Amino acid sequence: MADILFISPYLELAEIALKVIGDKADVDIKVTRMDEAVELARDAERQGYQIIVSRGLTASKIRNSGIDLPVIDIRIGGTDILRAYYDAKKLGERVGIVDVEEVILGLSSLEKLIDDKLVKYRCENDLDDIAKGIEYLKEHGVDVVIGKIAMAREARAQGMEAVIITSAYETVWMTINEARRVNEVRKQEKRKAEQLKAMLNFTYDGVIALDRRGRITVFNKVAEELSGWRVNEAIGREVTEVIPKAGCQHLLKTGKTELGAVLEIGKSKVVANRVPIVVDNRIEGVVTTFQKLDVLQKIESNVRRKLSDKGLSARYRFEDIIGRSAPLQSTISLANEYAAIDSTVLIFGRTGTGKEIFAHAIHNASRRNGEPFVAINCAALPESILESELFGYVEGAFTGARKGGKAGVFEMAHGGTLLLDEVGEMPPRLQSNFLRAIEQREIMRLGDSRIVPINVRLIASTHRNLRKMVSRGQFREDLYYRLNVLSLPVPTLRERGDDVLLIADKFLREFYDMQGKSYGIFSEDAAQLLIDYEWPGNIRQLRNAMERLSVMTAGGLIEIDEVSRAIQIQDFTDLPGQQETEFSATKDATNQHRGPLDASSTAATDGPLLIEEKSAYEREIIFKALRECDGSKTKAAKKLGISRTTLWRKLQQTADG
Repeated sequence: MADILFISPYLELAEIALKVIGDKADVDIKVTRMDEAVELARDAERQGYQIIVSRGLTASKIRNSGIDLPVIDIRIGGTDILRAYYDAKKLGERVGIVDVEEVILGLSSLEKLIDDKLVKYRCENDLDDIAKGIEYLKEHGVDVVIGKIAMAREARAQGMEAVIITSAYETVWMTINEARRVNEVRKQEKRKAEQLKAMLNFTYDGVIALDRRGRITVFNKVAEELSGWRVNEAIGREVTEVIPKAGCQHLLKTGKTELGAVLEIGKSKVVANRVPIVVDNRIEGVVTTFQKLDVLQKIESNVRRKLSDKGLSARYRFEDIIGRSAPLQSTISLANEYAAIDSTVLIFGRTGTGKEIFAHAIHNASRRNGEPFVAINCAALPESILESELFGYVEGAFTGARKGGKAGVFEMAHGGTLLLDEVGEMPPRLQSNFLRAIEQREIMRLGDSRIVPINVRLIASTHRNLRKMVSRGQFREDLYYRLNVLSLPVPTLRERGDDVLLIADKFLREFYDMQGKSYGIFSEDAAQLLIDYEWPGNIRQLRNAMERLSVMTAGGLIEIDEVSRAIQIQDFTDLPGQQETEFSATKDATNQHRGPLDASSTAATDGPLLIEEKSAYEREIIFKALRECDGSKTKAAKKLGISRTTLWRKLQQTADG
């Protein structure tokens, strides 16, 4: 069914409306006499129409009939009156008009166009007043009356000529579109009202609102249950009558917010928050929300218990991983496939590449996402403590053991996922016990004789080359194959290309926000330096560099020298363990992509004299290229076969020397 009903007092108007509506189904059209229009509008309200559109006296009668629907009047425009006036001049010399004040007041500018003075009578939308108006025109020598249908009918009844002011296509088009806008606004307001009603009635909080006289305007179901008053009985009453000890009406005078007040509603003690409603510096009411004291105490107890279980939930999802590069998207796709099954996953990659984030995301995308996620870093704890953290212990198992004992991470992760971070650092003795636990799917707490069955999905991560460790006897071969069921290599930041800019921008914005600074953007050279840099410390190094950069800069355009200083504050060229990564490219492979002047990796093997000779030769080549390229660094870098960033860096070194 349509939302809008167009009630037309004459057929021609309905035909115009039909053309305006076209193929749209949101408006129904009905033609009826004025005396039947009110009953038709009442039926429309019962049937579920949202808006009524009509014209003249018909619209006025419907609006005054007491229905709750908005009534949009098809207003008479200047063009409509002008057209009726010229038709009337064909029938007589003297023209008059009877209409409402709004139309009469708008005729003064129209009379200048026609160079004629109309005889006017300002009336109410009332048949008796219309009849008086026609008599007035007749007494003043009017030959032809222009007006709406009711005026034209009365003029003819009194023996005068009449021309009906009809509505043009444009007028009807504007009116129907206004009705559509009103309908949309009403729908939005209804949705908001229903949302507010749902929030008020289905929240665990009681809600009471007062107007500026201290009378209740909002009283939800919780307030109803606690006070014993029905909603329809409480609305409109003074709050002191319904809840004598409410104590919120004094905020109408003080205007001060009160939080955590304890009061009584019925037989219950509640904790209330009271807030004044201030409009244009005037107190217009008060809103009070409250909860039963015993419920709050239970909630607090649950919150404390959950907070104590820290580390049992996965924080990240795949959508939290920033980047669009092919290597990253390939890794995410593979990880998504792994999330669908329960097999063990070995995540490997350089330090700082985000291995733990992938572990979190796999858990959240798996069928175990509603169960615990527990992570333990095998490199962070000494062997004795790591064993007790893995398997737990009973009371008295060793000196300093907690009273009542403690569950290990296997038990804590039961039903969910256990992440063994830096599994390559696990001591050899523990590797044997750990292997038995994951093969038998059971553990025994230290000092206990009772076996505890476990059901966990295992994810391990490492930056070490476990194959090499196996060949050296540093890692159990059987454990390696038990862990390496599904392999997930995480690409280095260097391999992810332009992703570095997306990640750098995110970090930088976060640090600028913390410091209350406006955002900065990278210059083209600065962005290229971020892309060209090796990032041996990967995302962790990038985050640190962006934190430094946020301190060093104040937003605006960030230049290459500022980025260079932020990166070079700490030297990451010789990270421990990096040479044992599973899949990273070697320096030789990287050097294949460098230009003829980017050979700094061999400098360490040259003597001082040779280095000096090379530097002088290099400077000569650089300045020659710049001269040939008329000083253009971009063209010179291209000619030399190096990046513009590398050229800039070498020019800096030349200037420093």
